[in-house]
Amino acid sequence: MRTLKLLSALVALSLLASPAFAQIAGVPAGARKVKLNDQIRANQIDWTSAAPMEKIKGTAPGVKGDLSIDPAKLEAMTGKFWFAVMDMKTGNTTRDRHLQGSEWLNAEKNPNITFEIASVAVRKVDGDKASVDATGSMEVNGVKKRITVPVTLSWKVAGEQTSRVAGDWVKIDTKFDLKLADYKIAGKAGVVGSKVGESIAISATLYGHTVQ
Repeated sequence: MRTLKLLSALVALSLLASPAFAQIAGVPAGARKVKLNDQIRANQIDWTSAAPMEKIKGTAPGVKGDLSIDPAKLEAMTGKFWFAVMDMKTGNTTRDRHLQGSEWLNAEKNPNITFEIASVAVRKVDGDKASVDATGSMEVNGVKKRITVPVTLSWKVAGEQTSRVAGDWVKIDTKFDLKLADYKIAGKAGVVGSKVGESIAISATLYGHTVQ
């Protein structure tokens, strides 16, 4: 009998210690709405195209996003992020027009790039930070593809350091690659693979806050 009780206690402790049951430190359980807000810091995606003949670095400012996050049940997180193709910049206005044109991202027909979370797997929770894998639908150039991206969440409870906007602050970091061919982005003949990389490296640090 004592052996069974001991085994049950060990199983319960192992479950509570597992990532799916881990909780962000100092934040009560319960789902909270989180909205991206540029008043905290600029919400921007940085991207790099590395090809043999040219390396292009660009930005996509003005990223929007709405999420639902339970600090005690991160695997239930849902959300959507999006930004306008017309806001993407490369440091060259002519190249920007090409990027936004019909041969590339076709901003007129497909004005936004979006990512919508469908499921989350928790890898690690350490204090006020959590590492998860977010799987969802990425839409680029009117093409939707299911992808998984690594995400680090950092949570700062409301206080003097977060007084610029109401609520707790949540920072979201991610890095991943996108293949142009997966989204039917062909560009001008011969350019992809020589002047434009076949894959684009994406890096983002996004800031949001909890809302009522």
